[in-house]
This record gives sequence, C-alpha cells and structure tokens, in this order.
Amino acid sequence: MLKAIGIGDNVVDKYIHQGMMYPGGNALNFSVFAKKLGAQAAYMGIFGDDEAASHIKAVLDEIGIDYSRSLSLHGPNGFARVSLEDGERVFLPGNKGGVSKNHPPSFDPEDLAYIKGFDILHTSCYSYIEPQLETLASTGVPISFDFSDRLSDAYLSQVGKSIQFAFLSCGDMETSQVKEKVKTAVQAGCVFAVASRGGKGALFFNGEEYIEQHAFLVKPVDTMGAGDSFLAGMLIDLLGKDALFTKDPELIKESMDFAARKAAQTCMVNGTFGYGKAYESSRTMGVSHKEGLE
Repeated sequence: MLKAIGIGDNVVDKYIHQGMMYPGGNALNFSVFAKKLGAQAAYMGIFGDDEAASHIKAVLDEIGIDYSRSLSLHGPNGFARVSLEDGERVFLPGNKGGVSKNHPPSFDPEDLAYIKGFDILHTSCYSYIEPQLETLASTGVPISFDFSDRLSDAYLSQVGKSIQFAFLSCGDMETSQVKEKVKTAVQAGCVFAVASRGGKGALFFNGEEYIEQHAFLVKPVDTMGAGDSFLAGMLIDLLGKDALFTKDPELIKESMDFAARKAAQTCMVNGTFGYGKAYESSRTMGVSHKEGLE
C-alpha cells in the first residue's frame, strides 16, 4: 500500500455564516484526501489544546489517520474565519496558525526515521517549515509543497531547491505570467510545477512542455479545499502508477484529469471534507455531523 504523510498546518475553518467549524489546513487536507484515495496516510503537526484541536483529533481518529508523531501544546489551535459568497470562500482574519506560529516544526532522529517510511511527503507555505526543508529532503522522501499565492520569484527559488513538486495558486493571472511562475519553480530544482487557476483549470510544466487541464465546472456548494484535493489526486494517482517522475505526457494528462474530477467533487461538500461541528459561541446551531467523506 502507498504511504503518504502531510506535515505542517492544521486548522479549523470557522464558517461565521453557519456557526460551524470544519477541519482543514493544507497539510492535514492532503493526508485526508490521500486516505480517501486508498493510501495509508499519516499527519504530523502541532495542535493546541482547545475545542478546535480536540475536534480535529477526533475526526482523524474516525477517518483512521495516524497523528502519533504530532505535538500538542498549551494554547489555541490554528483557525481561519470564512464566509461564503455564491459558493466562493472569502477569508477573514484568523489567528495565523495559533500556537504553531511560535513553535515551528523541528524533527529529531526518531521523527526522520519515521518519515523515511513514506512514499510521498506534502507540506505548505502555511506551516512555518521552510528552515526544515533541507532536513526533510535528507530523508530521501519526495516532497510536495503548496505555495498558495506566495509567488515571488525569490520565494519560489528558495523553496524550490529543496522540493520535487510545486503547486501554485495563480487565480486570474495572465497565462504568460503563469508560465513564468511555474518555470521559475522548475528552474530552482523542482521535477514539475502545477499552477491552479480556478475555473480556468490548471497548467503543468516539467521543464520540457506545458500541459493544460480544464476544470470540471460545477455549481459549487463550497470551493474550500478544491486545490488540495487536486494536488492530492494528482500525486497519489501518479504514485500509484509508479510515475511520480514520469515524462510521459499521456500519463501526466490522465492524472491531471483524475485530479480535476476530484477537485470538482470536493466543491460539492461543506468545508473541505465535511465533519462540521458547531463551535462554542454557536451551540444552538447544531451538533457534529459527517458529510462527504466517501
């Protein structure tokens, strides 16, 4: 069985229009989506000790994701505040990772030995992990990194030298600009870079050719986590074909198509993958419920 690990950020997304909180965070989402795709999945990160942290842990227990190498510290768990407008997420100020922002990740020899047992590692720009990327690279496990919209050439070059797979959020950026961004990541050392462009689909570059993937357009319930679903879908599909480092354009196109379909499915669920729970200030608005995992 394929083994995948997400290392870094976890949060709850507090939907202020619902009074509900949903588990999330780029690294944690990767672990959940990898599990849904049949991988043996684990998560390593830093939790607080509040209601949000307890909810996330309970969901990971239910789904069956090992988080035994994570730390729990005194303080608030990370949270984001979210509203929706016509199904599109609108982010409001959160707490920037909560307790984790003052306690960035570090890895002892036992952690690194554990990580070596995985086939793919994913992390993100929200994880305060950049100083540890070279250490993680020393494990020999291929690293995927989500840059989100942090796309300065300096940052792409800095991070790109320690990772293999780059995922960028390029929104409404012009195609010529998108091509330059993925090119910068690949020139830094990445095997490939993929730019997600919302309704315009995605653009792949591996140093030899650009490949475009159209989006599967749906009327979204909630677009939260669609990009995370896409990257997990593509990586796990390629990994399952023993093709993470392939140059075969047909295999790449197949995996991008698969990933785009998974992203569209994610848009039909409240939260990234469901499991909403009324948070403390809104107890009257409902109880914990599971939605959309299968």
